[in-house]
Amino acid sequence: MSKILYLPVVRRKFDAEFATKIMAATKKQIVEYDVIAPQEALGDPQELASFLSTIQENDIAGIIFQNTTFTDAEFIQLVQRSYPTTPILLLAPREPSIHGWLHLNALTGLMSSGNYLASQKHQFQHIYGNPDEEAVQQVIADFVQSVKVKDDLAHLNIGVVGTFPPGFFFSDADADQLQANFGVHLKHYEIDEAFAQAEALQPQEYQTQLDYASQHYNNLNVKQDETIRFVKYVTLMHQWAQRDNWGALASRCWPDFFDKYHSAPGSVWTQLGDQKLPTAMECDIHGALSMYILQQMTPQQDATFLGDVSSLDEGDNTITMWHDYGAYSLANPKYGVEASVHPNRKMPVSPQMVLKPGLVTILRVHYDADGYRFVITKGTVKDTPAQFNGVSGRIEMQQPVNELMDQFVANGYESHFALVYGDYVSQLEKLAQMLDLPSTTY
Repeated sequence: MSKILYLPVVRRKFDAEFATKIMAATKKQIVEYDVIAPQEALGDPQELASFLSTIQENDIAGIIFQNTTFTDAEFIQLVQRSYPTTPILLLAPREPSIHGWLHLNALTGLMSSGNYLASQKHQFQHIYGNPDEEAVQQVIADFVQSVKVKDDLAHLNIGVVGTFPPGFFFSDADADQLQANFGVHLKHYEIDEAFAQAEALQPQEYQTQLDYASQHYNNLNVKQDETIRFVKYVTLMHQWAQRDNWGALASRCWPDFFDKYHSAPGSVWTQLGDQKLPTAMECDIHGALSMYILQQMTPQQDATFLGDVSSLDEGDNTITMWHDYGAYSLANPKYGVEASVHPNRKMPVSPQMVLKPGLVTILRVHYDADGYRFVITKGTVKDTPAQFNGVSGRIEMQQPVNELMDQFVANGYESHFALVYGDYVSQLEKLAQMLDLPSTTY
């Protein structure tokens, strides 16, 4: 597992004693993270080089570089050359007193370090302040979470089963561009082969998934053929994911599931998503990527939702997101998850549920002729009954919804957006910056 590298640097002709206190306070604040750090602040480039030579076997996701006093750019140059693509967070403490001795001059050190990194076009972030300040702690927390997600993306495989349905051109992805921008790899499979292998599974292989479904659905007929087919397919996807190290899935769904496999796909994606394998319908590769990013942003890898923006209401400034599936854990407990039929095809098993109330962050990894962009917004899911058959949530937005949708359509954003509970806007903006991608927050 990749680690965070903390590098406090000092020029000991300044107030080294106070600088040591700053380092100790910072270490106390970051102890909850998986951090590699020296015992003492590093006082010259030789000390820094010596320390770096002892940690070469470690994978580093991000670097927290702290000017406890002024230092020239020799220090940060050495770090940048040792880790030319690793995101860096620059820290510097405030002066302990005004008048008399300039104890630290750390702000000048921060500027010197930033100047060098900018000259090398190296992605970095910064904050000036003491380690006990809430703003500093929040920036550190956001940085750590963002770099860990960036590192996760560099090791991500997305399973792609089948191809997108007719006309769903936005579901496709350029594999080379995806790898170049995120480090993500695609692994392709034939859906007919998946159907054949799923049908061949024996009860002892899929019983665990049948039990899981029975525990989460209301009124599920565990003996009907469509139920057995859906849990067989869930089982197979987990087998393939484990074998080939997927972190997310984009799969063809209609018309094949109905016409060839004779079971609705929504129940499959519902269960996989609840079990932390984010799955995008209609083979939407960037949709799966959006779901994965949001899942990894949460401390416990919470389930995410991918849906259409299906309606808006200016009266209460809401949009409604909908699709034929959604992880069980996202359901409003007032209503639970009913085993139903697909809203259009009327074939079992498909969930009937409404999203639970709460603050949500919404993301689309958008791709067009200019490249990638993060499209970010947030809202509050209202405590309402189901808006449509299937899975739906009525979301109150901050910006006027008619203006928001005008922007979405005018900019050509895709019709699928991912959603997760909690506020991760700042972390997503930082992640986009680390990936050298633009972001737009509404």
